[in-house]
Amino acid sequence: MRHGWNHYTLHRDGIRHRHGDGVKFDRAERATRQWSDVPRRLWPREIGKQIALGVLAGAGVMLLVCLVFGTIAFLDARSDLSKAQNIGKNLVTQRDQLLTSTGRSTATINLEQMHYYADAADAQLSNSWAISVLKLVPIFGHQVSSLTQTVHDVNALSNEGVKLINSADNAVAESHGTSISLPAVAALDDQVHASAHVIRGLYVSPDGLWGPVRTERLKLNAEVTIVANLLDRGGYALDFAQPFLGSQGPRTYFVAGENNSEMRDQGAVLSWALLRVNNGDFTMDSAASVGTITLSHPAATISDPTTAAVFGPFNPTQIWQSVNAVGDFPTSARWMIDMFHQARGIHVDGVIGVDVQTLQAILNVTGGVHVPAIHREVTTNNVASLLLYDLYKRYPYGSQKARHDEVTAVAQAAIHKMKQGNYDLGAFLHALAKSSQGRHLLFYDTDPTLQRTVVSFGGAGGMKDYGRNAIHLAMEAGAAAKVDWFMYSDCTDNVQIDAQGNAYITTTLQLHNTAPAGQGPSYALGSRTHGHTPGEYDARLFLWMPRATQAPGALTEEGLSLQRAISFVYPQQTQQVVWTSFIPNAVHHGRFTLHFIPQSLIHPTAMTVNFTSAGNFNGPPVTTWSATHAVTLTWTSSQ
Repeated sequence: MRHGWNHYTLHRDGIRHRHGDGVKFDRAERATRQWSDVPRRLWPREIGKQIALGVLAGAGVMLLVCLVFGTIAFLDARSDLSKAQNIGKNLVTQRDQLLTSTGRSTATINLEQMHYYADAADAQLSNSWAISVLKLVPIFGHQVSSLTQTVHDVNALSNEGVKLINSADNAVAESHGTSISLPAVAALDDQVHASAHVIRGLYVSPDGLWGPVRTERLKLNAEVTIVANLLDRGGYALDFAQPFLGSQGPRTYFVAGENNSEMRDQGAVLSWALLRVNNGDFTMDSAASVGTITLSHPAATISDPTTAAVFGPFNPTQIWQSVNAVGDFPTSARWMIDMFHQARGIHVDGVIGVDVQTLQAILNVTGGVHVPAIHREVTTNNVASLLLYDLYKRYPYGSQKARHDEVTAVAQAAIHKMKQGNYDLGAFLHALAKSSQGRHLLFYDTDPTLQRTVVSFGGAGGMKDYGRNAIHLAMEAGAAAKVDWFMYSDCTDNVQIDAQGNAYITTTLQLHNTAPAGQGPSYALGSRTHGHTPGEYDARLFLWMPRATQAPGALTEEGLSLQRAISFVYPQQTQQVVWTSFIPNAVHHGRFTLHFIPQSLIHPTAMTVNFTSAGNFNGPPVTTWSATHAVTLTWTSSQ
């Protein structure tokens, strides 16, 4: 080879030639060399090599041509696939449009467009001869097949969407007012579970994929996960809705009206009613103030010694206004069942906790109502200020019976409006579900099976529902006033993980009191007794942290670590409260998770979590949100 290519080929072909420095070969002589110059014994090898070279050259050219035309078909298919995926993503993001018949019609059209673009992408791939050839090439075959599978999965997703909308439309059409078609709800329930199973099966690992094929698969996997989780939760809610609406016989629920201007953990229970359901029909009656069911002595014994020590002084099993002082709604609900039975001798099948935000959400669906004593229409925009502030200004002193009657009248008017129909069942159920996520609407059922279902869709309000790594902060009123309407708060948790996996958390709560200063005594702002200033907020603060938390004065309550504090916030002032917590061995298997449970305040707390670590952790360094729903944050070690 050191003498050049011609010299090499002479050796290769067995042709005799001279050796020596500076030997040069005549190119013309070399060019005229014939096969006859090659020994016959070398012909098969030479012919095979030439054929192999020709085949390889032809295959290379064919592959190049396939890559060119395949790339064109691939790009066209990907364009259509991206359009289909974007439609699906918009439907998920803007899923509130499914709450009206017009919105569902629009969504159906969008799903048809999604199906059209997916079919177009499939046609681009199926009709391309270049793509068909590339499927046979090991390097490219897996990529092409994966893109084709993604297209088919997008089509399957759109098909399930059409089925769900048709089933939802049928449930809405078959129901009217306060009569819900249980067969239609059962059919919708079946479809939701079936679609969830199909859609969850569309998740495919992106391992081995690269480039735009991987990008499209990851996009679809993200949407599949979101939709499947939403359907799972919706399916659990529908599982509960049927027996709750009396599919298995008549049931009676105690409805606890919770007041957000006098906060306990879920609002002070100031009114009550009975909800009766049977075979899909529901009615509400006996609405009244809790003053009509007062108790002379406790109706139940507080079994947990820590709960008794912390909340027992509030007499939560005798005084209705204090029954929600504990953070665990199932505990409060069991007490309310015993209390109501002692007061009226009636045993109920469960408890529903309802506050003003839930009523606000219902009026957003049904439209405004008219109450004779209130000389204006009560709507979703003014019901909160009316019930939590305006009526207190109208009745600032003395007996509050007239105010209680007007509050009851608003709730009864909303139920009467529902009987008339003219509202979308889907929007109504969504409003209830959204209220439930913010703990504004909570359910407790004495049937253990139904109660487990309530837990599964997040409507139980139990402190143990989120496991041992939950955090819940409750701001409760400690004086006879209704100042919560004026209270705003923001909370910052600074979380630090050290090299040993221990967690240090500093919780800083800012309480802002916007009540007017310099006011005289009133029912809403309180009196001047015991050094209380009208408009002053006497805050009893309860912070539940993960069970393993170590902190000064911490107690174990409801499976978590409870810390307490008291703060007095004067009108037009701000106070700050700080807690420090230590969680040993907080990181398990390279993961650290916190579940933040909201409090059902009229003005949700503004939450911020700052995360730092001594090691390499993947996760959000800063997270902010309004505490209208539960939030789970997870950080994972990259080591």
